[in-house]
Amino acid sequence: MTLSNNLTLSQLKKDVHAALKHWHAADDQSEHLLAYLLLVQQRQRQLGLQTPAAWRLAINEVLLVGLKHLEQQQSQAAQILKKRFLDRETTLRLSTLLELSQDQVKHKQREALQWLAEILLDMENRARADLMAQQGAQLEAPSYTRLFGVDGLSDQLLGLLTTAVSPWVITLVGIGGIGKTSLANHTVRRVIRRLYYDEVVWLKITHRAQLHPLKHGPVQTFEQLVGQLGRQLLPALPRNSTHDDLLRSLRPLLKNQAHLIIIDNLELPADASYMLAELLTLAQPSRFLLTSRTPPADHAGSLSLTLPELSAADSVALIQHYAGEIGFAEAANAAYADLLPIYEVVGGNPFALKQLVNLGKRRPLLPLLAALREQPLVEGEAIYQRILRETWPTLSDDAKAILAIMPLAAEGGLDPEQIAALSGLAEPQMWLAIDELIGRSLLEVRRSQIWERFYGIHRLTELFVRSLLDDDDGHV
Repeated sequence: MTLSNNLTLSQLKKDVHAALKHWHAADDQSEHLLAYLLLVQQRQRQLGLQTPAAWRLAINEVLLVGLKHLEQQQSQAAQILKKRFLDRETTLRLSTLLELSQDQVKHKQREALQWLAEILLDMENRARADLMAQQGAQLEAPSYTRLFGVDGLSDQLLGLLTTAVSPWVITLVGIGGIGKTSLANHTVRRVIRRLYYDEVVWLKITHRAQLHPLKHGPVQTFEQLVGQLGRQLLPALPRNSTHDDLLRSLRPLLKNQAHLIIIDNLELPADASYMLAELLTLAQPSRFLLTSRTPPADHAGSLSLTLPELSAADSVALIQHYAGEIGFAEAANAAYADLLPIYEVVGGNPFALKQLVNLGKRRPLLPLLAALREQPLVEGEAIYQRILRETWPTLSDDAKAILAIMPLAAEGGLDPEQIAALSGLAEPQMWLAIDELIGRSLLEVRRSQIWERFYGIHRLTELFVRSLLDDDDGHV
C-alpha cells in the first residue's frame, strides 16, 4: 500500500480533474491517477486484478460514488461533470443545454471540481481513520501509559518497518521484562498511523513445551503460528485445513499484499531460528516483527535489535511516573538519590522496577533491598521471581485465585466469564480482584474490543505462578 501522507485538497482537485479527463482511457498512464487513494486501492483489491483496465474501473467507481454525493448536494454541478467527462460533451454544447455562457460553464465546472474533491477528501479521510482503527484493534491493549529510554530505538524500528527493502524479518531481543512487547506495540501503532501495510496482525506464541515436552519443538511452534495466522487472515478456510493447505493459501496472500505480522513471546532459541528461516519464505512485501529472549541465527533478509536495560536516569523517571499512577505520592515526589538504590539493586528492568514500587507501597522496601544486595541475582528472570515471591503474600485471596488460573489462558487471554468460571469467584469479588491485579501490573488487558475485554499475564508472571503450582503438591 502506497498512500500519500501529505494529501491536500488542491492537489486532489488537480488529480480528480485529470482522472475525469481519462474516464474512457485504460492505459498505463491513467492507471496511476488517484491510485494513491485508499478508496481506490480497496476497490481495486475487491476486483482482484492488477491490469490498467481494473485500475481504471476502480478509479471510475470511486469517482461515481463521489458524483452521487455531489448530486445530492449540488445537482447542476454533478450534471456538468457527468456531461463534460462521462458523456464527452463540449463546453459549447453544455452552454446551449444549460442556457449559460461558455465562461459560466467553465466557472461552474471549476466549482464542481472543487466540491467533488472536497467530498472525496472527506470520504478518504474517513476510510483511512476506519482502517487505522481496524488495524489498531488487532494489537494488544497497551500495558503502559508512557515508555522510557526507547525513543531512539523506536525511531530506528519505525524506519525499518516502513521501507520497501530488507530486512523482512526483524527480531527484538532482550531479557524477560525488559519491554520488548511494549516497544513493539508502541512502534507498530506509529506504523499504523502511516497506513503503510494493508493489514496488521498480532500473534502471541503459547508455550506448551512444559506441558508436553516430547510433543513440542520448533516445527510445532511454527505450525501453531500458521494456524493462528490462517484463522485471522483466511477465516473462510475449513477449520480442519492441514498445515500445508494453510501455507499454500497464505503464501500468495502475503506475497501480493503487504502485511505486518507481529509474533510475540518467542522464548526458545531453536524456535526463533527455525521460525526465522520459515518466515523469510513468506515475506516480501509482507514483514514480520518478532520478540525473543535470544537472537536467532543470522539470515540474509533479517535483522536483530537488542533492547538494553534502562539507564539509571530513565529507571528513576519510570519509578516516579509509575508511583504517581498508582497513588504512591511519596515515591512519585522522592528525590533522585532516594530512588537510585532500587535501580542499583535490580538494574533497569521495567517490569521488576514496577513490582518493587508496588511492593514498596505496601511494606518496608529497605529490608528487601538489603536482602537482594546480600544475595545478588544477576539474571533478570531470577530477580523478578524473587520480587514476586515477596509480592505474593501482599495480594488478596481473590487476586491469588485469579492469578492461579491465568496460565490456562490461550494466546488471546481469558474473558470475564471464563475467569469467573475457572476461579469460582462471584462477579463482584472477581472485578475487585481484576482491578487489584491490573493496578499491581500483574494482569494485562490482552485484547480490547469495543465492548469486550480479554485478560492475560506476562510470561514472567506465568512462570512464577507455575512454580507456585508445582510447589506444595500443586496448591498455591
